[in-house]
Amino acid sequence: MAEEACICREEESVSSQLLRIVITGHVDHGKSTLIGRLFYDTGSLAEERYREIRLTCEKQGRPFEFAFLTDALEEERVQNVTIDTAQSFFKSARRPYVIIDAPGHKEFLKNMVTGAAAADAAVLLVDGAEGVREQTRRHAYLLSLLGLEQVVVAVNKLDLVGWRQEAFEQVEAEVRALLGSLKLTPSFVVPCSAREGDNIAQRSRRMPWYPGPTILEALDRFEPKPAPEGLPLRFPVQDVYALPGKRIYVGRVETGTLRRGDSVVLAPSGKRSRVATIERFGSEGAEGVERARCGEAVGLTFADELFVERGEVVGTGEPAIAAAELRASLFWLGQRPLALGGQYLLKLGTAEVEARVTAIEERIDCSTLEVLERSASKVEAPEAATVLFELRRPIAAEPFESNPLLGRFVVVDGGFVAGGGIVREARTQAGSAGHVVSLEMRLRAGPHGNVVDLTTAADAVEFRASSAFVSRLQQGERVQVLMRGLHHTEALMRFAFQHHLDLHLSRSAQGGASAVLGGSEPGTRPRTGEAGP
Repeated sequence: MAEEACICREEESVSSQLLRIVITGHVDHGKSTLIGRLFYDTGSLAEERYREIRLTCEKQGRPFEFAFLTDALEEERVQNVTIDTAQSFFKSARRPYVIIDAPGHKEFLKNMVTGAAAADAAVLLVDGAEGVREQTRRHAYLLSLLGLEQVVVAVNKLDLVGWRQEAFEQVEAEVRALLGSLKLTPSFVVPCSAREGDNIAQRSRRMPWYPGPTILEALDRFEPKPAPEGLPLRFPVQDVYALPGKRIYVGRVETGTLRRGDSVVLAPSGKRSRVATIERFGSEGAEGVERARCGEAVGLTFADELFVERGEVVGTGEPAIAAAELRASLFWLGQRPLALGGQYLLKLGTAEVEARVTAIEERIDCSTLEVLERSASKVEAPEAATVLFELRRPIAAEPFESNPLLGRFVVVDGGFVAGGGIVREARTQAGSAGHVVSLEMRLRAGPHGNVVDLTTAADAVEFRASSAFVSRLQQGERVQVLMRGLHHTEALMRFAFQHHLDLHLSRSAQGGASAVLGGSEPGTRPRTGEAGP
């Protein structure tokens, strides 16, 4: 799947790129019904599947339910509740989708985190009659925690409130206030009825007062996350095969591209070498290849004799951070509270390390989004927190916004996964901050071109970009960078100087700094609407 997605993104046009959507919201607000309706209305459902579900409903003596189209487990059909994160494919006129149905019940939040972490965008479903509920707030917080910024809100079940505009506007205001408190701005808020099919894939005649897009049209306007190939190479070593005369390091290319002959550096050890061979394994044994793309599982050998263990990350250019301390946003689901000073097993990529909680900066009630306590001594379930972990030994890590694949972790307590989170800051043995901002990962479309918004980032940062993206900037592409203060400006100036890029600075209307970064012809200035000198 990962390899297929990577190849798709490399060879196909933007209009046909696969998009991963997570469906979230409070239990019984209609998530499975919405997904079933999308499948039905886009003609993406096999006739055999439709007949199977209809027969199931008839046996239970109930009318046909669209929710059953996505409830794949027999136990779900009996209990009439979605209990797992299911992935299914459907296709609009513009592109194919993987749509992830995330459960709404409190005890299934682990699955929701897994689904949302893999998504490009989200649909947050809210009952038009009930409005924002407990799980709505929890899921909205998790979308914020995982950095999902492309969000469409579906105000469902408008048929239960007589299709009234004022009922929709009341819920819309409530949802916008909730998301605004999390620094999320929904791209669209759509009144709809999944059961009746209004404003799902077809425009509703019963809500002529709504001029905006349908749910499907809103999804078609979203864009996939930046392609993993554009990020630096990250190849976490999963296993080592010691064979006569050579050692083969096995793993999967998570980002970037691995080529035979590449000069590489490993993290956290800092060892350097050159890739001697890349071997792909099949039914007929190993086959030497020239390169491996993201998502491919391969083995590699080095030109030098190295002793590398599982958990090391092979990279090109700037290596991953050799982190001895992690500052993280954590969601806790353990049977026991997370305790200040407690020892836990932290798993990130293929690395496992003992970690001690040295600070709980704040704990948050995910139902109310209130900060319950600062400088806390424990975190109860299900709560979120900002936590500082001291690692027994360094591991390769990166801030989530720079590379999600090395910025996501789980915490094990007593042999069970008890929590998960994302890395906000990775610090080296010397204690220096490694808050790295990847320009590609933060790039968003704005009214006057591409924008990187750092106005909510208080910490000092270091800018990174792939050689391909730098080349685009050097050839004339420009991006507007919105910054919070001088500490960001200085870092951006260093980046521009290192890569021979033009930088036009100005003060933003909000009192921060704004810049236009990129190549330009001599004597040219930013066009109207962009920041200038």
